Amino acid sequence: MGIFGHAGVGHVHSHLGFVQDDSAGLAVVTSFLKKAFPVNTVIERVTVDHPTNTITVVTASGGRGTGSARRGITPFEAELVQRAVGLDAQYSQAVAFTTFGRIYGQGVMETAVALQAAAALALIDTFERNWPDKFLAALEDIPGNMGRMIGAVLDFDGIPVSLLAIVNATIGGLGPDEDLEGNVSLGAKGRLMNKIGLDAVPGIVVESKPYVPGLCGDILESTFLIRANANADNSTVAACLAEAASEQNLPYMVSDSAFPRGHNELALATSNLGKKIADLGMQLSSAATSRRKVELVGKLAEIISQDAGGVTFMSDSLHNVVAGAGAMPGTAAVISLLVTKSYIEKWKIPIVTPEDVNRYSVIIESAVIKLAARISVAQSELKTKSNFHDHTFASLLDEQGSPAATH
Repeated sequence: MGIFGHAGVGHVHSHLGFVQDDSAGLAVVTSFLKKAFPVNTVIERVTVDHPTNTITVVTASGGRGTGSARRGITPFEAELVQRAVGLDAQYSQAVAFTTFGRIYGQGVMETAVALQAAAALALIDTFERNWPDKFLAALEDIPGNMGRMIGAVLDFDGIPVSLLAIVNATIGGLGPDEDLEGNVSLGAKGRLMNKIGLDAVPGIVVESKPYVPGLCGDILESTFLIRANANADNSTVAACLAEAASEQNLPYMVSDSAFPRGHNELALATSNLGKKIADLGMQLSSAATSRRKVELVGKLAEIISQDAGGVTFMSDSLHNVVAGAGAMPGTAAVISLLVTKSYIEKWKIPIVTPEDVNRYSVIIESAVIKLAARISVAQSELKTKSNFHDHTFASLLDEQGSPAATH
């Protein structure tokens, strides 16, 4: 079986008030990797190269990652990024959030997004540098992207589990472009997945720590959300995650209607957003007063910095197949951690913490054992059926003398 976790660098906001830390999956998967392959991922040094508009992060164990800012980096920003020293690259959005106070994608806060990219890539590189014979690696082979991913096979209480840690990041600090998130098996990522058996196994996709207005308004504490579309995803994986959360006495909810496929939802959302932007542009073209111009541009800035993140993160045709979490049909379930309304009113943007990662981990470890048990039972049943078929077929051959007679 497999566990997938990514960082969607710069994918902070979406439409209708949705806001998240989309690096939760990367933090969880690398926490498992740290247990097997110890490294120190605390940021030791941050440097800025003004001629190339880049930020380089170096961890205590020597991992290096570089992000770029399309419009350059000011001397004041170069001073601010030093606040990242001493923070843990495992929590890449928290690094950018803590350093700059907030973070937006879609080219709105390029330097903050570049810092997050550098931290996430330094995290990946830390494992590669210190344990080069234990990992397989691949670059995002999407034009304009600079992300990287590593895969390894770990032992979970005697159960071999393949893990994939993924950084989805764009050149220039734009973001987000996450066509290779989740367990999407395409390009260089698909070839890597094939090498460690991740392209043909049930999987757990570890997603973000979000505030979702329609779901979070009534919850009183952080609550895990387990999602597997009844018509498209792996309900058995979802059931194992739910059982594990229940046994650990951790709050959770389950949805079997999320992530519908084949309805052109993203294409429609993109079209609607484009029309909304065009309408604001038409209003601006006829605006005469400063006050009116300011209001319209302010609305446009809000749409670009927030709502646009909900349509830029994936290609329309791919979304029709794998939906918003990047889950290949029939293979996986998705687990996220919802935050409360009071949390978002205070913090504005979620950040993943070590406590969050620990709670994710205990659920996933338990779910892996439960899923392995179910797979074992299923394999035994298939073997029994196969033996019965072989025995019956052999008897018929003995009785009638040829395979053709039994057709």
